[in-house]
Amino acid sequence: MKQYTISRVVTALLCAATAALITGCGTDGSGSDANSTVPTAKTKHPFDTMTPEQINGQVREAVKELTSMRLTGKASSDGRQVGVDLAIDVRGSCNGTVSNALGPIHIIKRGSRVYVKAREDYWRATFSRGMTAEQTETMVDHFRGRWIKPPRLMSETLGALCNDFETLLELLSPGSSGNATRGADATVGGQPTAVLTERTTTDTTTVYIAKEGKPYLLRATLVGGNDPMDLTFSDHNKPVDTTPPPADQILDPTTLR
Repeated sequence: MKQYTISRVVTALLCAATAALITGCGTDGSGSDANSTVPTAKTKHPFDTMTPEQINGQVREAVKELTSMRLTGKASSDGRQVGVDLAIDVRGSCNGTVSNALGPIHIIKRGSRVYVKAREDYWRATFSRGMTAEQTETMVDHFRGRWIKPPRLMSETLGALCNDFETLLELLSPGSSGNATRGADATVGGQPTAVLTERTTTDTTTVYIAKEGKPYLLRATLVGGNDPMDLTFSDHNKPVDTTPPPADQILDPTTLR
């Protein structure tokens, strides 16, 4: 089971997206807590006769069929923590939130069209760079409680967050170093899972693989090291809702002076 670098990829994507609004990612971001795991009774299952490497092979085959999924949880990279609750699909559409120290940013993307919404603290921090206090508050008044239709360059930057579905699928296809061990089964979101763990001198990676239906990866955690994470994966192949916000709630910043 290869070392999971998904935490670094996720945080890099989120930082790149939020940098379009404010420089840098915060260190105290919050996201949805990953589902807790509870031991389940041992039952006979095809996984019970497989090695960890063979179970990983089942995951790799299942991932090839994925067209969409939802990521929920927290990830860190280089001391920066972000939260994510984002549904994303193979066409680059998405709907959900990413979070840093200034709170969540809600993003809806369909094709090249992007809409974002953030709390006033986020906008205040954004506009305070290069504006007077009075100008900043004027802009915050415009943006408060509204969806924003960003200019082209900002839309492209934010939209990049949703354009890496295939990269995520590759990272969700675990390889094997031959050092993985199987632990006690658990549940994630009420679904029974097989649990595989790999330890190094610095960290422990644990993955939870569905035992019912397709053997999708449902949760991955990385404890220790420089890039801890706890991400849950759900809504596999569920269509992403890309319905735009009501027109009267959308602001086009290019119309502002």
